Amino acid sequence: MKKRHKSKSAQAAAERDIELYVRLEFDDQPIVEEYILRNAIERSINILFGEIGSQSIHVEIVSFRYGTATIRTKAKMLNQVRCALSFYGLHDKRECAFRIDTKTEEGGNNDDDDDDDDEESLIMPID
Repeated sequence: MKKRHKSKSAQAAAERDIELYVRLEFDDQPIVEEYILRNAIERSINILFGEIGSQSIHVEIVSFRYGTATIRTKAKMLNQVRCALSFYGLHDKRECAFRIDTKTEEGGNNDDDDDDDDEESLIMPID
């Protein structure tokens, strides 16, 4: 059976860095300290993927401000990180929830605007 190889552009896209905004919320604590957030991120990945699996998932806290952290990971690990954070709901015997938002890129490509126009032209009115 012949193996399919990814194109170089697909490999480059999988290796690019993605940044996310992450906030950990507790019912009784409005703003969480950075060390608690860091510990919760590490534990969530460790619980879902185990000791061995979690070693292949790299997450870096880029900045932390007012309880919200900007984290960086590879694009190919984005789904694993989102799943681990979404499923994590109990930290130190207290219920918690991660709020995750993707960081938007300011230097947007003009080609994206053209794609939106194409989608609008495909919509047909129903009589």
